[in-house]
Amino acid sequence: IAMKQPTNINMLFIMFPMFSSTNAKKHWQKTASGICYKLYTKDKSQVRPKIGDYIWMHLVKYSPTKKEIFNTRIFDVGNGVEMQLKAVQKQVDVTEIFTHMRKGDSALVKIPCHLLDSNGSKKKHYTFRLQLIDFSTKEAYEKVQWEKEFLQAQADSLVMIEYLSMHNMLDALKDAAGNYFVRQIRGNGAQLQIGDSVQLHYIGKLTTDFEFDNSYGRKQTLAFVVGKQQVIEGLDKGICNFYYGDKGILLIPSRLAYGDKSVGKIPANAVLVFDIDILPK
Repeated sequence: IAMKQPTNINMLFIMFPMFSSTNAKKHWQKTASGICYKLYTKDKSQVRPKIGDYIWMHLVKYSPTKKEIFNTRIFDVGNGVEMQLKAVQKQVDVTEIFTHMRKGDSALVKIPCHLLDSNGSKKKHYTFRLQLIDFSTKEAYEKVQWEKEFLQAQADSLVMIEYLSMHNMLDALKDAAGNYFVRQIRGNGAQLQIGDSVQLHYIGKLTTDFEFDNSYGRKQTLAFVVGKQQVIEGLDKGICNFYYGDKGILLIPSRLAYGDKSVGKIPANAVLVFDIDILPK
């Protein structure tokens, strides 16, 4: 259930309970780029994240009039928003402050408006509340991700093979990307290539045959340019297995769809099934 976000900065203590007057550093610190910040921490022994590391955090931004204008909690992720710390490309970037924080720290940050806005005032400032929930080195993060992806790829393969078997599609072929496909009705057009414009009707389903999307119902075809990343990777690559005028089935593993993110009616780590009808050129 969505909660109404506090609009007053003082109300943010409800969301960030670790801000404590007994543990806070009372004085402000300032970076070379002009960002003023105050840290709130309990454990001073922990190491800090460095550029290249991955962090899980929350961030709230307030206008000079103390109006909330952005809050990462709209993404509804209890363990924080994941991001990789990268070298600052702009003159001023609030994410720089995360390199001064430790796991569990919070920070109050003020950035003069003129450093963020070309016509901003030097006397006014934007205010940020930061919370560093956790972080991981780049090496450790990538190892964990590789292990997750490897195990998920194995699980996807079993799901796709079972689906093809149950639906008597043993003539399905597997492409280099990892999609399975069946050309059920062969068109008279040329094979689709990168750079081609294509229009198609489709029915999108899970392997349970639950239908999550249907272009026929909207009476609107899907149009995109192959290879331009205008659709999910599995469809962008898998469409090249077909010809203009084809009708067929395309099974897409989760890593080429939405991965471990749930999107609308599509759960995390879902293999997707598309019944596709490619319009003649």
